[in-house]
Amino acid sequence: MRRKEGEYFHVRKFVKDHTCPMEEVHRCHRQASAVVIRELIVPRLQQYDGRIMRPKDIIADMKEMFGIQVLYNKAHSALEYALGLTYGNSANSYQWLAPYCYVLEQANPGIITHLHIDDHDRFLYYFMALGGCIRGFVTCMRPVIAVDGTHLKGRFKGMMFVAATQDGNEQIYPIAIGYGDSENINAWV
Repeated sequence: MRRKEGEYFHVRKFVKDHTCPMEEVHRCHRQASAVVIRELIVPRLQQYDGRIMRPKDIIADMKEMFGIQVLYNKAHSALEYALGLTYGNSANSYQWLAPYCYVLEQANPGIITHLHIDDHDRFLYYFMALGGCIRGFVTCMRPVIAVDGTHLKGRFKGMMFVAATQDGNEQIYPIAIGYGDSENINAWV
């Protein structure tokens, strides 16, 4: 029952067993919102010991711990919230690329990094070639470089570019990698 003096509820009766059929459960159910589930799973993220928690793990945990059924979309939203709360927002992690490049250049002699951002400080391109790989290519490898790219399918779309060659044992030898916002001439250059 909702209390008159605020947005709080007064619980008069609690029934532990949930008997709602799945046909009545939908994404907008307020009883187990993604925010509530997030608060419940944040402590469990540290217990996964290097394994990645998946939405189906959350569904199983909610069923086992509280006897409630959570839909996949809601579990996925809760996981995104929890990961952002625990490890930080992945969109904001791009702000650490410039300091990362600086630290790489200080710690690895001969490394080449390049970060290109637009006028609004948004990420466009990133390039990195390790100094050891460059020296190995110049001194020991065949003078043929293959450049290829692949589309990134995750939350942040774009392209990953790879420059590689073959060593004397016909093994792939990486030279450089790059990330771009799309497959275009500027990204390839």
